[in-house]
Amino acid sequence: MAYVGNPIDTQNTFQSLQGKRFSGDGSTTAFTLDVAPGNVLDIEVFVGNVRQDPNSAYTVSGTTLTFTGAPPSGTNNIYVVHQAKSVGTIDPPANSVGVTQLNLSDGSNGQVLQTNGSGTISFATVDTSSATDSFTISGSTPTLTIGDAGAEDTKIVFDGNAQDFHIGLDDSADDLVIGLGSTLGTTTHMAFDETGAITKPLQPSFNAGTSGQNNVTGDETQAQIIFESENIDRNADYNTSNGAFTAPVTGLYLLSANVSGGGFSSHGRMLNHIVTSNRTYIQTAENLANTVTSTSFGFSVTCLADMDANDTAFFRMRVDGGSKVIDVDDTSTFQGCLIA
Repeated sequence: MAYVGNPIDTQNTFQSLQGKRFSGDGSTTAFTLDVAPGNVLDIEVFVGNVRQDPNSAYTVSGTTLTFTGAPPSGTNNIYVVHQAKSVGTIDPPANSVGVTQLNLSDGSNGQVLQTNGSGTISFATVDTSSATDSFTISGSTPTLTIGDAGAEDTKIVFDGNAQDFHIGLDDSADDLVIGLGSTLGTTTHMAFDETGAITKPLQPSFNAGTSGQNNVTGDETQAQIIFESENIDRNADYNTSNGAFTAPVTGLYLLSANVSGGGFSSHGRMLNHIVTSNRTYIQTAENLANTVTSTSFGFSVTCLADMDANDTAFFRMRVDGGSKVIDVDDTSTFQGCLIA
């Protein structure tokens, strides 16, 4: 009949029965085996055909078999039999090995396994608070996610020597912001809202108006108009005493003046100037008496000025032909902003 039970390992794939003989001399207690047993119960030891007690007659350490007392003299009177020593390996099923099989206690949430280089495995916490020199995310679609969809602000801080900057999500306003310092929302330089609108709360800009002046005559005198009432001042330097704007930083500034008034009918032309430290921008109106039906006027001049930090800009008017005084209305304005 067929064999009943687990099949016999006839190929010695996972076990091997081996033997070893020694000759006692009455004094030697330690003998070297060819294969190291797992423990004293993995071998049977006979001296003079008498089996020895594994609990008291001998010990094993690696391949060294040590008797508690020296065996008597005799040729091949010591015999060692290895019982089913494992000589093969088998892979455990997938997802079958846990911390119990590894002789480890449960680690904290988020911990990983580490080795110490000497075969010891333990849990460790990965420090994500800092990275030295560089940090690279690779792959076909590298992604860095900050936040967990909760209602909290998130940010990246750039720690500089003199100044810190940050990029972050102002979750309460649903804005992506770029600003000064390490605290989100205190000094926002640029904000992107959910509609795609971009604002620059600290971008240098100004707007100033005048309460009315009677200082432009038709004798070709160049008269600076003083806009003494400042309506807007965002990080700008406009002087209401002399009507001059001083550029806080180097860049391109969009400047314009809108001037209205009356009393020019006897004059031939009007020249409107925006005067900067590097260049004068002029808009000219010819034959004033022939182009309007009343003595009132309204003209503007606009320019894109390349200004260095601390350069100045102001508005100037010149009227040619006659001596009548031109009255500048209080609706006139002078304004500008940094655009690049």
